[in-house]
Amino acid sequence: NFIGGQKEDTTDSRNVNYERDFKCELLADIALAKAGYLTEDGKSKLVEKLGIEVGNIFQLGHHYSKKMHDAAFIDKDGKEVPYYMGCYGIGIERTMAAIVEMYNDENGIVWPEIVAPFKLHLLGIGLEDRSVKKHAEEVYKKLVESGVEVLYDDREDVTAGEKFADADLIGCPYRVVVSKKTGDKVEVKKRGENKVALHNLTGLEQIVQR
Repeated sequence: NFIGGQKEDTTDSRNVNYERDFKCELLADIALAKAGYLTEDGKSKLVEKLGIEVGNIFQLGHHYSKKMHDAAFIDKDGKEVPYYMGCYGIGIERTMAAIVEMYNDENGIVWPEIVAPFKLHLLGIGLEDRSVKKHAEEVYKKLVESGVEVLYDDREDVTAGEKFADADLIGCPYRVVVSKKTGDKVEVKKRGENKVALHNLTGLEQIVQR
């Protein structure tokens, strides 16, 4: 027996019996599709692939407009007609998840520049040295003033290795290091590449503002 509708809103019946209480126009064995099953036309086999829904569109029709006050217009015949509604949405979190799924390596995220939360990750190494800290803060200030979005790691209670690992994990397009070793310049590395180069601030600005 089944639980089934009574052709009334919000009303169902228990112990509904097939054939006694209703008949089907189509009766079939239904199974959850799996890879390797034949397609509906029987000419090929199903292939399973991963996907993610990053956006959706819904056709709402008159469902809401009929319930809303004055959600209508006058048509060419002079009659009041409710709006035909639809809506769409893009899931920001799902979009980010899809990007991370596509752009990553064994160390973390590799954000494409166009969607990166920050263009540049500035690491201050050895900030207990006042000259290093001053230089790092000057670099940060000038970059921000020039319109570059900067994530500044000014933590003094973690090692250089931890900062490098966190920078790779977060995945900003550029990693810039200020330390005693870099002197009055900065060390620049693009995420996902191994090449490291020293630049002055002008050279750095030219790189990140391309």
